[in-house]
Amino acid sequence: MLARFEEIPAQSQLEADICVVGAGPAGIAIAKEMESTGLRVLLVESGGLDFEKETQNLYRGINERGDFKLHKSRYRIFGGTTYVWGGWSAPLDESDFEPRNWVADSGWPIDFSDLEPFYYRAQPLFELGRYRYDVREWDFGSAQPLSLDPDKLRHSMWQLSPPTVFGVTYLDELETARNTSVVLHANATEIETDLDGSSVTGIVLQDLYGRKAVAKAKVYVLACGGIETARLLLASRRRQPNGVGNQNDLVGRYFMEHPHPDAGGVLFSVDRELLRPYYERDFDSERIVLGWGPSPEAQERLGILNCSIALHGSIYHQPSEGMDSLNKFARAFESGQWPDNTGEHIWRVLRDLDDVLKESYMRAKEGPVRGFGLIARTEVAPNAANRVTLTDELDELGMPRVRLDWNVGELERATVQQTVNLLAQEFGRLGMGRVKINDLLLEDSDAWSRNLSWFGHHMGTTRMSSDPRTGVVDSNCRIHGMRNLYVASSSVFPTCGYANPTLTIAALAIRLADHLKGLAGQGTLGDA
Repeated sequence: MLARFEEIPAQSQLEADICVVGAGPAGIAIAKEMESTGLRVLLVESGGLDFEKETQNLYRGINERGDFKLHKSRYRIFGGTTYVWGGWSAPLDESDFEPRNWVADSGWPIDFSDLEPFYYRAQPLFELGRYRYDVREWDFGSAQPLSLDPDKLRHSMWQLSPPTVFGVTYLDELETARNTSVVLHANATEIETDLDGSSVTGIVLQDLYGRKAVAKAKVYVLACGGIETARLLLASRRRQPNGVGNQNDLVGRYFMEHPHPDAGGVLFSVDRELLRPYYERDFDSERIVLGWGPSPEAQERLGILNCSIALHGSIYHQPSEGMDSLNKFARAFESGQWPDNTGEHIWRVLRDLDDVLKESYMRAKEGPVRGFGLIARTEVAPNAANRVTLTDELDELGMPRVRLDWNVGELERATVQQTVNLLAQEFGRLGMGRVKINDLLLEDSDAWSRNLSWFGHHMGTTRMSSDPRTGVVDSNCRIHGMRNLYVASSSVFPTCGYANPTLTIAALAIRLADHLKGLAGQGTLGDA
């Protein structure tokens, strides 16, 4: 069943076994998993079936870095941000789950093996082919991937979804599901709890016109994303002054996002065809992206994070920082978000004007491709000071807007620099070409940090931990100290790796759905 909140009588009590807040990939994955059960699922979504500016503006807030706007990096609509994603899908690496003594607060309370079966089950949700992220499982034809020194580099791989827009692909299925009720324009504004704050008794729902209702269920799942999940928990202060689940001041902390800096470029010294697996996308009737990253051994030896470097954009003359800046202007124009450091980019274009003009001329003439640019996708280290908090400003629903206060530092810069160095060593050893590093990677971390671009991957604000003193949710994504409140979101990531988070979000959601089905089978749903 699908309904709009305005069609429901005011002050209604909407009842279900499981209430899921947020109909993005996590919420929809859980609802789909429950279709074969007798459990009643209530899936509430703030947005509608189409983009609505008034609803989207509820996401407005303050980003202290100023390099992206909070209401333009996520989408309040049925299907969530899958409406604008690029389809890049990859699991986290096995090493991403392990504690690393050179990365503070690293390590998950579950292993890769605990999540791997759910990655397999998540794969079809994104209309992807067979689960295979090892280059040895692919047929690349006459041009094979490079034989890398495993002590330095390993291959990174993404499979590309069409991309699947969840709000379109799964709408009919959920609308006709017998046990699922989808309610649009239903904004969750407060989590109500019992007197001691250990159990959720309801979630207050409201629309933009002031009409209210309450959702009542045995179990509640917050699937609102990395920023909004923390916001809802922090804003629910009726019984717990610091917010629900925030007894140890951890809700909103450890925010993470994936930067993707221009890392330099490579000029080939061999026939470009030999590197075809790295610049072509179509293999085995599927679409992939193949890149390089530091091996776990190299990460430990160099004391760096996980990272991936991939080819990005043809080079006709030679790599230059000026051309990188010109490309940033092009991306900024497309996104409608002009960079704050415009002056620095203009200076780089002027400084490298000769190279920029030659590169532009060769592109216009479609001259021979001499190489490719390099783009990095890097992990960021978990840092408790990077956090989401509430401001005094209220939105149209009466909820406090958020402030995002965060930064990236020296370890992230060094990670990309060292990864490019490893790539340069391997290209030299194999006689493939010459790698030029972006000069920004050789400067101080502040200059590098001011020149980053972002993916809109919001992670880490309700991190998973076996100990409530170091995390917000346990290994089953249940909020510590709460009997019946769970989180399905990238907000539970203790560390983020370099891989886009969407496939992991879905895998964790399916794993949570299995856990809830198990509790229901035991007759203990909501009693954990």
